[in-house]
Amino acid sequence: MSTSVDRDEPAAASVEALVRRVAAIPAGTTEFELFVPGELTWQGWSVHHDRAMTMVLHALLAKGLFPDGFEERPTGRIYRYKAG
Repeated sequence: MSTSVDRDEPAAASVEALVRRVAAIPAGTTEFELFVPGELTWQGWSVHHDRAMTMVLHALLAKGLFPDGFEERPTGRIYRYKAG
């Protein structure tokens, strides 16, 4: 079983950076955690969390990883994903 954990917890991030992190997930990864800050941008503009997560989830589903819960953190959430 291969697991990847992302523990960097910045207060803000771009959707593009989150999607790049997902793209870098090694093949065969069966579990993945991704910290998503409360403040997100897309192409330099503030973007609503729901819209941002749609783009991130699309990239995760393409890797065969599916939502498996989340944990609230002071500046965002840690989302968990598992192979399906």
